[in-house]
Formats: sequence, structure tokens, C-alpha cells
Amino acid sequence: AKGVYKTYKTNINIGKVGLQFNGDVELKNIYIEDYKKDTLVNINELNTSILSFKKIYENKLTFGDVDILGMTLNIKTYEGEKDTNLDVFVAKLDSDNPSTSENVFLLSSSDISIINGRFKLSDENKETIDILKFNDLNINATNFLILGPKVSARINQLTFNDSRGVNVQNMTTNFSYSKTSMIFDDLHISTVNSELNGDLK
Repeated sequence: AKGVYKTYKTNINIGKVGLQFNGDVELKNIYIEDYKKDTLVNINELNTSILSFKKIYENKLTFGDVDILGMTLNIKTYEGEKDTNLDVFVAKLDSDNPSTSENVFLLSSSDISIINGRFKLSDENKETIDILKFNDLNINATNFLILGPKVSARINQLTFNDSRGVNVQNMTTNFSYSKTSMIFDDLHISTVNSELNGDLK
């Protein structure tokens, strides 16, 4: 975490690190702070296998399967600002010289599961500040990759309850995020009373 802060000026704290008998790593109380010193991401527990300890020192975090228990993602646009706190965070992971791969932050996992997560999207510049609030969020994704400011994954299963009462029973998509767009290719959403299929950008 200190290496990430030194390179990208982001505050990432890990409360406890444990090594299992099978070589897996258990991380508890992971906290990522946004540029206003509020919560961007909070994770109660993360279990994974680290495929290369050497690459950790090069800011190349290559994991096997990742299981996350109790995650909060808080995306917020502060009053008077145009970019969200996630946009600001992601911009810090962008290399000043993208032609050299050694400067690019990388995090990858072959399979990632999130159990009992929460997601909040808010904008202090709008009359209704809270835009989206999801609880009981459960996700399984494969081929998860963060490469600098770009994120991509195949979402195989995603369920959640919206604060307005909508229950999404499943969502699948090929997801990608960059500084210019979010793309949901081959998107399928199922709720109790509806089915939606398409491509979204």
C-alpha cells in the first residue's frame, strides 16, 4: 500500500494481513480514501492467492481467484466539481508515459466474487443528491483487469436490491470502463417482472 501511495498519491490502508497454510492471503479492513478524505472503497475481508510476489513491488498485482466479503463502493461528485471521486482516483493510476508498461498500474484476477456488497452513487450538485443506492450486492466476474485507468471484466452474475424497491435477479455483461465511457456489451438484466437485452454505452 505504501508503494502504491508513493507512486500514485492514493491512500490505501490494510488493517490485517494473514497467510493461510495453503499459501492464500487474507486481507482484512481494506480502506481506500478519496481525494476529499472520505470513503471510496471499504472491504471487510478479501481472500486470494497471489501469483507473483515479485510483481507486487512493481505495482503489478496478479491474483488467482478473489473472494470479497462486505464491500462498500461510494462514488460521489462533490459540490462545485464535475468529476466523481472515482474519476479522480482512476486518473492517478494513469501513467504520464503510457508507452512504457513499467509505469502502468496493473491489477488482474481470473475470477472475482463479491458477497454482500453496497454501492452508492451521489452528486451534491443535483437537487436529489442520492442517484443510486444498491444493497445486498453479489457479483461474480471473470477476466477482471485494471490496467492504468482502464477496467474490464466479464460479469457472469450480478444481483442487488435497489433502494427504490427494484430487485435485480441477475445481470450479465461484458463490461469495460475508461476515462471517456462505460460500456456494457451483450447486456442482459432480469427482474421479477422484466427482461432487458441489448448493448449500452
